[in-house]
Amino acid sequence: MLTLCLVVLTGCADKIELEEEGFVLVIGIDLPEEGQTGLDITYQLADPLAGDPGSQPGSEEFKTITIRMPDLISARDMLNVSETRNINFYHTKALVVSEAFARSDKFLGSIGTLGRDPEVRRDMILLVSKERASDYLRNNKPVFEASPHKFYDFISRRWDTNALVPKSDLQTVLHDIEADSGLALATYTTAEEIDPVIKNNEDNYLPGELYKKGGTPVQLIGSAAFRGGKMIGTLTGEEVRIKTFLSERLNPQDIAFTFPDPIKENFRVTGKVTNTKTNVKVDVSKPKPIITVDAWLDVRILSIPSMINYVDNLEKQEQLDQHIEERFQLLANRLVKKTQEELKAEAFNWSLTARRKFLNLQQYQKYDWMKAYPDAEVKVNMHVNLEGFGKLLRPRDKEEIRD
Repeated sequence: MLTLCLVVLTGCADKIELEEEGFVLVIGIDLPEEGQTGLDITYQLADPLAGDPGSQPGSEEFKTITIRMPDLISARDMLNVSETRNINFYHTKALVVSEAFARSDKFLGSIGTLGRDPEVRRDMILLVSKERASDYLRNNKPVFEASPHKFYDFISRRWDTNALVPKSDLQTVLHDIEADSGLALATYTTAEEIDPVIKNNEDNYLPGELYKKGGTPVQLIGSAAFRGGKMIGTLTGEEVRIKTFLSERLNPQDIAFTFPDPIKENFRVTGKVTNTKTNVKVDVSKPKPIITVDAWLDVRILSIPSMINYVDNLEKQEQLDQHIEERFQLLANRLVKKTQEELKAEAFNWSLTARRKFLNLQQYQKYDWMKAYPDAEVKVNMHVNLEGFGKLLRPRDKEEIRD
């Protein structure tokens, strides 16, 4: 009986005491000051005793600590020179790197070490901050969440519907960088207060440019673009949205857009867009690939501030349909041109379609998709279907109201 009890009770051998553990919620990485070596690693650790009846009043639910070390793994262990907790990465939700670090040659080698550690979750969110990551973490004070990992968890769920930033977890970004077949995209963010840029648009911004007062100080919009193992450029929130329309298997739903009114251009029509389907065809029979993209969009008009009656007048309705289609066509062609001339790599996963045209991997590698894409002939066709005009059938007539 004693022997049997010993066998059963061994399940408690690897137990941990909560008050002895230091759970890292968010990691920040910066380059050190000029002339210094190593990396500045910032950890935000949960305080499991915060909110406990015996804890001190006003104690925060997390602590922020910065340490300078050669790499991330050694920094975790060296925290114990002063901190008593057993530091672990089991619950790390986000990894924030500064733009200066992301643009440096140290980025890929340093981030790649995380993939070797069994404690590191591959689905942690990767964000690039305009400022130093340590400043970003200390300035990010969510209004509605007490803990930073809840902030990143909840806000990442909104990305599926607004599509203002790409889905950028650690595994996806590292895979796209190492695949070397196109751009790898990570979420772009800042917690700095920057003078807003006034634009007659709802989404063509980079973080910090949108006018906003109150609430959580950070802005997450647009993406950082990586090629060759480091950051080489950016995409705005509008460009990220258009990118999703041109990519197969993404198909975002219910994205709010505004469009210049085709009859009264000083007004904008508001609608919601659903990407129902995207088809990509790639011809690699010649050194310069020929890419044809067809994207089908359903548009529901929700607001017509100009009060023009597009509902009853089929001629005006056709004019609106054509205008929206041309608008999306213009934005798509502009983004494709940017990826070819400025970024020198595609961001739409078209390489996956191209690979199916080759008999084996060796033929695909010999074709050199990355080198061929900037000279590719790309034709984008946007097919817009006006699905409805909301609950209000006819816009209000200002003249009748005045009478």
